[in-house]
Parts: sequence; structure tokens; C-alpha cells
Amino acid sequence: MIDMTPQEIGQMLANVSIGRLCMADTDGTPYSIPLPFCWQDGALYLRLPLTGRKGRVLSRNDRVCFEVDRFTDRLDDYASVLVEGRLVEVTSAQEKAVIKSANDEKYDRLRGGHRPGHGRATPLASLPMRKIVVSHLSGKKKEPEPAAA
Repeated sequence: MIDMTPQEIGQMLANVSIGRLCMADTDGTPYSIPLPFCWQDGALYLRLPLTGRKGRVLSRNDRVCFEVDRFTDRLDDYASVLVEGRLVEVTSAQEKAVIKSANDEKYDRLRGGHRPGHGRATPLASLPMRKIVVSHLSGKKKEPEPAAA
């Protein structure tokens, strides 16, 4: 595996639909959930109400990581990006508006305009948006071997 460049990491975060938010309770019990996300200006944004188990875990420990990956069926070409940091609430209406717009654009592009749940609008002020303030960002990849001549 080789390190990905910052440009490759950014491109992958722009083009992957779902990642996994990974957290740990204070006793060390791990917990992971799949989520759509938006990468913008060096932070990873999530629409994330703090309900249920994730809410209990995150209220006690805001240190998280978020993992995305892509791979071929033959596993001869794959990559993984890991975003590590602290999960914080987004309170600025302006920041929420910018991210909501970027997120809508990303998923409209990736889904070819199909939007499950469309029409289910949440007022911007009530949008449960959080972001990972990044402390460490890394990516690894394996590319296919060149064909023998």
C-alpha cells in the first residue's frame, strides 16, 4: 500500500457516497455506523442527530474517526481514507447553509438527480449538523500491477 496525495484524498472524499463514523464509549466499547457525508474546506460534515446509542456514546466521548473506501471486485485496485478528530456541533446558520448546498450538489451528482426522501425538508436552524474538526487525515491505496509485456 502506498500513501495517497492530499489531492487524491480530497477527490475520494468528494466521490464516495457512504462512510463509517467510528466512535468508542468511555469504557472502550467500539461502535460504527454508515452515513452519507460532505467534505468541505478541510472538515467532514454529517447530518447527525444525537439520538440512541450514538448519542449516548458521543455525549461522553467526542473523539471519532470516519473511514471511506473504494475497491474493485478483484481487489487489485483499492483505497481507504481515514479522517480523525473531534465531532462538534455546527451552530452557524451560514455554515449550515453552505454545507447543505454542497451536500445537495454532491448527492444530486452521485445519484444522477435521484433523491430518496426528497420533499422531507428540515428547517435550516433545526438541521442536526455536526463536523469533524480534523486532527489527522490519511489515505492508502493499492493500484493494479502493470500488465506483463
